[in-house]
Order: sequence, then C-alpha cells, then structure tokens
Amino acid sequence: MRGLLAVCWLLAARTADAQNVQFPSMVEPGGVASPPMTTTPPPTWSAPASATPPPTWSAPGSTFNTVPPPTTSPPVINAPPAFDPYAAPLGQPAAGAPYSPYAPSPYSPAPYGQAPYTSTPSSLYPEGIQTPQFQSPTFGQPLKFMQEIRLRWTWLSPMGSESLGVNDVETNVSFAFPFFKTTSPLVITPGFAMHFWDGPVTQSPDFADLPARTYDAYLDAGWYPQFTPWLSAQLGARVGAYTDFNTFNNNSLRVMGRGLGVISLTPTLQIAAGVVYIDRLLIKMFPAGGVVWTPHADAKYEFLFPNPKLARRLSTLGTTDLWIYGMGEYGGGSWTIQRENLNDQFDYNDIRVAVGLESFGYRGMHGMFEVGYVFNRQILYRSGTPNFNPSDTLMLRAGIGF
Repeated sequence: MRGLLAVCWLLAARTADAQNVQFPSMVEPGGVASPPMTTTPPPTWSAPASATPPPTWSAPGSTFNTVPPPTTSPPVINAPPAFDPYAAPLGQPAAGAPYSPYAPSPYSPAPYGQAPYTSTPSSLYPEGIQTPQFQSPTFGQPLKFMQEIRLRWTWLSPMGSESLGVNDVETNVSFAFPFFKTTSPLVITPGFAMHFWDGPVTQSPDFADLPARTYDAYLDAGWYPQFTPWLSAQLGARVGAYTDFNTFNNNSLRVMGRGLGVISLTPTLQIAAGVVYIDRLLIKMFPAGGVVWTPHADAKYEFLFPNPKLARRLSTLGTTDLWIYGMGEYGGGSWTIQRENLNDQFDYNDIRVAVGLESFGYRGMHGMFEVGYVFNRQILYRSGTPNFNPSDTLMLRAGIGF
C-alpha cells in the first residue's frame, strides 16, 4: 500500500511540471548573450508640437534615440469671427430715425444707435464665398431707453411768378423697447410738426387756397432685425393725424410704412430692396431700394431710390466728425383742410436736391445744414380743382439731435 502511494505521488509531481509556462531568458547559462528577438519594433508615435514624443525602440546594447520635434507647425484654420449684433451689423437707421417724407434716406443702412458713416457692416462673403449660417443673437450691452431727441427746420423760399413759401418745424423723440427677445429693439417715436404756408396767390375761378398752418401728430414704430451677419430688414409703420384741425375726418388719419430687406454681399457693398407706402392722393406706394457702396471709412455712397445720398468725411475735429454730402428726396405731404367754401384734402409734392454738412460728435450729438433746389412742385386737391404748380425755389434746412 505504501508503495502504491509513492508511485501516485511521483506521477502527480510530473504532471504539475508539465503545466508551468516557461519564459525565455535574455542570457543563456554560462553568460552567453542570445540573439535579439526578431519581432518588428513598434511604430514611432506622432504627437502635436507641444507634446514630448516617446523614445524609439533600438537593438540591445545601443542607446535610446529620441524623435526630433516636428519642423513645421500644424496648419491654422481661420474660423469666421463670432457674430456680434452690436459690432456694426447692417440694416438700421442711425439712432432708429423714423421715416418721414421730408427726411433724408429713411432706410440708410447704418447700425442701430450709431452714426451712419462710421461702421463696417458684416457681409455675405467677408473672406470669399462661404455657406451662410443662421445664428442665435444674444444681447451684448444694456439697452438705452431714450435714444435721441431731434429738432429740424426747413424753409422753402416764396419766389417765382407762381410763388409758394413753406416753413416746416418738426420735433420727435425715439424710445427703445426689448422686442421678442431679440437684439433688435422696437423703436417708438412720437412726433409733432407744424407747416406754415405762404401762398399760393391765385385768382378766381382757379382759386387755389391753403390755410395758414397745417399739423402732423404721429406715432412711428420701427424694427430693424439682423437675421444673420449678412441679412437684415428694416420694417416700420406710422399712424398720425395730418390736418389743419379745422377739418378732421377719416382722411385726416393716415397710415404710412416701409419694408426693406438688406443683403451685405461684401464689407463694402450692400443691396436693399422693398417698398415704401406714403398714402397720398397722387402716389400711395412705390418701390424702394438700390445699392450702398462704402469703399473706405471716409466715404459712403447710397444709390437708393427715392432718397439717394453720397457722403464723404471732410475732417475730424477733436471728437467730432465732419461730413459733406449731396442728396435727393421726394418731398411733401398730405393734409385735410378747410377751404373757402368746402372741406378738402390736398397733396404737396416736390423733388429736392441739396448739398449739406453733417457732424457727429460727443455722446452721439449731431447736427446738419443743407442748401438745396426744389422743383416739380405740385398742389393737388381731392376735390379735383384747381391744381396748382408752384415755381421752382430754393431750400434751407437745419437740424440737431442729441
């Protein structure tokens, strides 16, 4: 029995030796070096220039060789600038100036709350053709509640054989309100104007008579959304009473409006297109738009119908920029009046061209002065008789805003 147990113990020991894993040795017994392993060394690891690469594998007995740092920098990708709706985007009149048939360029593409000549708009192709992306705007600065107070005076000389003189005095103030959680506020502008008429002098039976004064009392709303860095719009409406206040009826209440889309093709070239609704007897609505070219920071050329304006900076005096410009506009208005023997409504229409000086100074204060020529003058009555065509005349206009 003891012999049988001894035999079993010897068999178990041999089986255990057969399951052990044998690891090769780098040195054979007696100190003789074995040949190196024939496995392929791992590839060299590539890393950015700022990282330290690992050493390469070399044969036994040699020193480790390190990979030299790359000799060229990785390419730099020029990402488009982040969209900032307050960093001079296109698409709205300076300080939210409302449309007026007497006003120059009701849709001058200037950034909201800035002088109309001092901006570089975003564009559709700022660095070549690219796919435009819609971006979610975020407010970048607190909204100023009261934007601007404006006062303007216009004088048309009573000259010529068919004379008609006009003195206009207008004032308004603009307020900004957050609108639809966008970066483009709603600009509300109440305003009031008085028009003093000198003439016309006519004789019966073609007796064209006007009251001494007519008035405008209006409320204007404007919104200038910036949809993308290259696409914006200028939208607005105005409702008001236009009368001598001796005759007040449905025709005394007039609604006007404008809607334009503006595309910035490049930082220097913009295209605008839309309509302007003026609600007069002769013309209710007409197309509007054109091209704006800003070749450099000292010039801006607005080839816009019906109010073109070409401006160039003369100089900078301290903190005030002085600009000279030439402009054109479709002027006039419409009012209900009491005539000698009936209640009526009349249009006064004209075309004006002028040259002027405009300044933009400290804290947004600015002023303007113009000398112009007025032609194609018309007085049209709703009653139909008599129409009257005043003589061409000269115009002086001045204004201030702060």
